[in-house]
Amino acid sequence: MENNINEKRKQESRIFGGLILIAVGAALLLRNAGFPLPYWLFSWPVILIVIGIYNGVKHKFRNNSWIILIAIGSFFLLDRVMDLSLRPYFWPVAIIALGVIFIVRPERGLRHRFGNFEKRRLNADVSDNSWEQQPEPINNFINDNDDYLSINSVFSGVNRNIVSKNFKGGKATCIFGGADIDFSQADIQGKAVLNMEVVFGGIKLILPPNWTVINEIDGMFHGVDDKRKYLTLMADNTDKVLILKGSVVFGGVDIKSY
Repeated sequence: MENNINEKRKQESRIFGGLILIAVGAALLLRNAGFPLPYWLFSWPVILIVIGIYNGVKHKFRNNSWIILIAIGSFFLLDRVMDLSLRPYFWPVAIIALGVIFIVRPERGLRHRFGNFEKRRLNADVSDNSWEQQPEPINNFINDNDDYLSINSVFSGVNRNIVSKNFKGGKATCIFGGADIDFSQADIQGKAVLNMEVVFGGIKLILPPNWTVINEIDGMFHGVDDKRKYLTLMADNTDKVLILKGSVVFGGVDIKSY
């Protein structure tokens, strides 16, 4: 059933992508034939808007990357068409928007960290202070023993060291930012799904060499590079499979191992 749903989504994406290409080709044909078309129709802001629409349709508008792309494209397109001289205001507006995000969602990261701390403290034997003997983060990596990962990096960088022995998946969002996620001390039982949403950013994954990686990430102007020296085929190790899903636009994902 799941395979049928995925195939249907891929077919719908191919159809919509084909319609976009047909529309672009028709517009180029009309322009070369002397038909009067707006000068801004072939500008880079329009390209961003088209990519944002395609990305939104492909993922049923369930992610945020399409909003970012359409917003950026619309901002510069409006400036170009109406000659409003908005370019000097782009970064101030972006910083203000970032501040609003921090105000609206200030407790998520703190609650996540404080919750981990409380669980370690309550589950430990207070008499021997074992909760104080947790390993310290290495190279500014924050230790995370949760089975589910949640990362939001907006105009910033995140370093996370996953130590869960039953990692089940999660989500990493990087918008104009990056994340380094170290799974070298983690383990998975069966399959785990990691959803990624990257816009003008990048994610580096450090994985054990014996994990099988299935790449289902799509996007525009992106790359997913598995640089591990010893790659394991899924047929050889089906009990440790990490499935990468989501979208990457103007960004990349690097996979390495020690």
